[in-house]
Amino acid sequence: MARAAARMAPKSKPAPQLPPALMAELERRRAGLARHMARAVVAVVHWDDSTGVPPQREAIAKACEAGLDLFLATAREARPATPEELRRVAQLGILQARSSQSVEPILAAYRIAARVAWDAILRAWRGHPEATPEAIMITANYVFAALDQVAAEVTKTYLHAREQHLQRGTRARARLFHALISDNFDSDLELQKQALALNMPIAATGYVAAVSKLVVGNRDGARGGEALGEVAASLDVPRGAIHHVTDPSTLVTLWPAESAADVEGARQFVTQLHKEAVNRSGSARARVRAGIGGYHAGLRGISRSYLEAQQAIEAGRKLRPDAIAHGHDEVIPHLVLAQNPRLAERFVAHSLGPLLDPRTRNREQLLETLEAYLSRGSVKDAAAELNLHRHTVLYRLDKLRELLGGDLDTPAIRLRLQLALDLRKLI
Repeated sequence: MARAAARMAPKSKPAPQLPPALMAELERRRAGLARHMARAVVAVVHWDDSTGVPPQREAIAKACEAGLDLFLATAREARPATPEELRRVAQLGILQARSSQSVEPILAAYRIAARVAWDAILRAWRGHPEATPEAIMITANYVFAALDQVAAEVTKTYLHAREQHLQRGTRARARLFHALISDNFDSDLELQKQALALNMPIAATGYVAAVSKLVVGNRDGARGGEALGEVAASLDVPRGAIHHVTDPSTLVTLWPAESAADVEGARQFVTQLHKEAVNRSGSARARVRAGIGGYHAGLRGISRSYLEAQQAIEAGRKLRPDAIAHGHDEVIPHLVLAQNPRLAERFVAHSLGPLLDPRTRNREQLLETLEAYLSRGSVKDAAAELNLHRHTVLYRLDKLRELLGGDLDTPAIRLRLQLALDLRKLI
């Protein structure tokens, strides 16, 4: 029964083979044909800055020779290409992956090379007695099957090599960035060499650090740093500016600077970042909160500016939660006093006195009114901010004068009360 089934089973047809005369002619022309293919690739494929540095002609010629060898081997032996043969012809893709942003020029190069090879095959067969339509069809199948295999292998190899290259570059950039903000490097020269190898220009004169977070509602966005990184990459920035997402919620920008006046440039960048983030967030109504450090000359000063930016955004979050940019220089008095919590608490208790006593009636409303009046500067503006009638604000101010025992319009008293209100938020 089994023998009968075996007799009845259809026999697989042997793979069609190309005429020996054609194979011999192609092998004879192999070197010249490879050079002709390479010339066509160099002349026709559009290599520019977006595709990276073009491969050398010798590398292209080797790839063309490997492609011809693949075609001849599979045609001669009527078999599919081996993985090793495909890897050999994909080497051009590996070379290009180190500098290119697109695999398309590579695939275009292989298509042009295949077209040249096909034209040469047709010329070699012209007038040949074995050049039947069936034989030409078999040849075309071999040529374009080989091209499909090569294109698939090149794409796979390119993507793998490109991913490895980018991962190495990303890790190296991250190490360099952390060396800058932590002052963990041996010399400026060594750092400049590393940056040059990564095509990451750095300004030797120094930087101003800006720490930015994306705020959604009243909370920092969990992936806000990554979102801001994408926004920052789309903005026009001076040469040498560096962005890095230090954690999923935080974007750190190093803004190139030559003096303290360049802090304003970092502030304008943060404002632009905020506007673009608001536009992109749509109904989510996200916004940016940022801390900006001071300028300290040289690459060694970056770590200090970064620390100041962290202090500024943390203090600003408590003092002015609705503000966009918080400069370190603006919060220095608060930070100095807050470094000694005991003295700060004494100062707050002495300045605000009865307003801190839980037994004081409506003390939260009085504190709210005092802050609005001091920040806005007038009864009218304070009433508008609090959404109250001006007479209500006047009544509360009278109550505050009674409790605090002073003239709220005296500059020295206003300054002392404003500082006490701010310190109350920090301690």
